[in-house]
Amino acid sequence: MATVSRTEVSDRYLAVYESARFATLRRRSNALIAWASALFYGWWLLVIFLAAFVPSFFRLRLVGPINVGLLSVFLSLNFVVVVSAVYLRLARTRLDPISEQIQADLEGDQ
Repeated sequence: MATVSRTEVSDRYLAVYESARFATLRRRSNALIAWASALFYGWWLLVIFLAAFVPSFFRLRLVGPINVGLLSVFLSLNFVVVVSAVYLRLARTRLDPISEQIQADLEGDQ
């Protein structure tokens, strides 16, 4: 069994960190996180500002006992699920292939 020095291991990881594939992975990951965060926090702030400055809007009745406030809570819960599902799908299709290539390169060098 061959031993690998710490310097060789750190050089290998440093090379991966500085590679174009890893830069692409970071860029795509950060873009997905930024868009998901912007959508979620934008919705969240919209609901909070409406509740704070236009509380009568949330009391508007839609159908029977359902008002805009209840609908916004329901939509918020669904919005979290939808944003999470879209993020997971995009991560699976856009990030995982690159990360698997990077992992294969690292494991192939041993």
